[in-house]
Amino acid sequence: MNTLGVIAEYNPFHNGHLYHLQKSLEKTNAKRTVVVMSSTFMQRGEPAIFDKWSRAEMAIHCGADVVLELPLPYACASADYFARGATKILNAAGCNHIAFGAENPDLKALEEIARYISREPPEFSEELRANLDQGHSFPRARSLALQKFLNINPELVDNPNNILGIEYLRSIFRENYPLKPVVIPRKGSPYHSKSLGEEFPSATAIRNHIYRKKPLDEMERFMPEASLKILKREMESGNGPVFASSFDKPLLARLRGIRGQDLSLYPEIAPGLDNRLLQLAGKTTGWNDLLSKLQTRCFVQTRLQRIFVYTLLDITLSFREEINFPQSPLYLRPLAFNEKGRQILHELKDREDFPLITRPAIRRLPRILEIQKMIDLESRATDLWALFVSSPAYQKSGRDFRIPPVSLS
Repeated sequence: MNTLGVIAEYNPFHNGHLYHLQKSLEKTNAKRTVVVMSSTFMQRGEPAIFDKWSRAEMAIHCGADVVLELPLPYACASADYFARGATKILNAAGCNHIAFGAENPDLKALEEIARYISREPPEFSEELRANLDQGHSFPRARSLALQKFLNINPELVDNPNNILGIEYLRSIFRENYPLKPVVIPRKGSPYHSKSLGEEFPSATAIRNHIYRKKPLDEMERFMPEASLKILKREMESGNGPVFASSFDKPLLARLRGIRGQDLSLYPEIAPGLDNRLLQLAGKTTGWNDLLSKLQTRCFVQTRLQRIFVYTLLDITLSFREEINFPQSPLYLRPLAFNEKGRQILHELKDREDFPLITRPAIRRLPRILEIQKMIDLESRATDLWALFVSSPAYQKSGRDFRIPPVSLS
């Protein structure tokens, strides 16, 4: 059956996401939709504002049929690894199409860039290294190299959704997945905008509105009714919101506590950054203060925030080796589904190479060591996140082993 695949974070689900789903279904004529969604921490290193089950429930109410978890080692990682994990799951789930949003929805141009990067021409690699040596961040260094050798609009390789789209395409080409790409023009405010001024504001703007404790009813124009209802329910019950600043003290405690250890054991740490990070941890007041003092042309916000998460959860380079990252065996774990989604899961239940995990007591499943380690990490991330909700009932550990997928008829 024609099945649409979508990769998302839904942090939280808003009108732009609804528009994307509806246009994707319209373009592909798909009869059902599989979403692969980040769990507790996002690709940019930020925590989820609400837990993964409530965000998945929003998606089901708004048109998705099943939401599958993107394991944390891939969810909170560079765009390349994020795309590898998510496309691998979509392919395993039997999707025919992958639809993604882009600021510049020129699929032919995006495919050309993806294929060029995958070929890694020597002159491109040399230019990339030269740009990195000049102190540029990796995304900027690559953008400059691509502009030099390809006749392209710079915005094609600078905008966040375009960057992810290129990585989705690279992953599809690399693995020869039978996923037909469809690009949906991104509508509304820019990705980083903090203003609610338009019909399609960014998720950043919505989170900022909640952080500033503005009236939730003001978001009725910007979120689907079902999504806003779940958001209000979670807030009223004390199960969120959670922000980066919630981790101020744990982050500083962790960094000050590992002063004698080698931070170079963690992913994305560059020479010199480890010492600077530890020094500033003793002079700053929390996440945002530390971030502002660490940021440079080379060390951008997203990379630094992911490093914060790696240290908080002890995601070391050796841990990545233990799970064979980024070639890790993965699993299919539904967070929410409806009747169509139930049928999809039934079709997937007997896959030995991609175990379907539906029971709350997943500690006993499966027997594949790498998957078990990822599940344990997922549980630790949820337990840490839960400490910062207001309700004591939701702060207890072990939620990943107790809470079943949300099932909607």
